[in-house]
Amino acid sequence: MPRLFLSTVAVVLCAAASLGQQSFAADRQAAESRLRVLDEQWSAAAARNDLDGTVAFYADDAVLLAPNAPMATDKKSIRESWAGLLGPNTSVSWKWSKIEMAQSGELAYIYGSYKLKIGSTSNGGAVNDTGKFLEVWKKLPGEKWKCIVDTYNSDLAIPAAQK
Repeated sequence: MPRLFLSTVAVVLCAAASLGQQSFAADRQAAESRLRVLDEQWSAAAARNDLDGTVAFYADDAVLLAPNAPMATDKKSIRESWAGLLGPNTSVSWKWSKIEMAQSGELAYIYGSYKLKIGSTSNGGAVNDTGKFLEVWKKLPGEKWKCIVDTYNSDLAIPAAQK
């Protein structure tokens, strides 16, 4: 009788562990799918030059690590950074390449590539840039995902130093 009881307990525990792993995998897939949608919505907001919509994807304590600029460590400085980029002559978009979720399910990162075009400069030319980005996302209370760290940099070569 004890062997039968122990065998039954072992089977039940194995089944419960298997169901837990399946549940975690399903939750993880759902979260990754949600992050794909959020990142696509974020890119679309920036493409519309929607400053408020673009900044809304950041957590209150987010950090933006823009190239050639001081670290933006609050909503105001993040907004100022985006305000300097977005405008009527600007076209910006990005596309994720990979989304990776932490085992805990509370953090994820996304990386991919971006395209930026600024239609006119002071000398009348256009700036065309391509590059890569990295975003770190955190699940906040209420199952809401927000970006907590954002950085990007250009694929263009650094201009040669003037002699």
